Amino acid sequence: MSNLDPLIEETLAASIAMAVLAGLVALLYWLMTGLSPWPIVILGEMAGFGFGIAVLALTAPRLSRNALTPTISQREG
Repeated sequence: MSNLDPLIEETLAASIAMAVLAGLVALLYWLMTGLSPWPIVILGEMAGFGFGIAVLALTAPRLSRNALTPTISQREG
């Protein structure tokens, strides 16, 4: 993933985090109530999925490509 733009990396990480959170919420709902999480929980999660990705990706710490590559003095020493 190091060849990707930092914003794309942050969006991908946010997508994975939201998918894991959505799966966990649906699983907990099913285990606690014994009812299928479809359609109430799943549709509600889908509605909040885009907003959650935007919030997580835009509030992530910024990393530039230059911060990831070592400087000349770091390479020599």
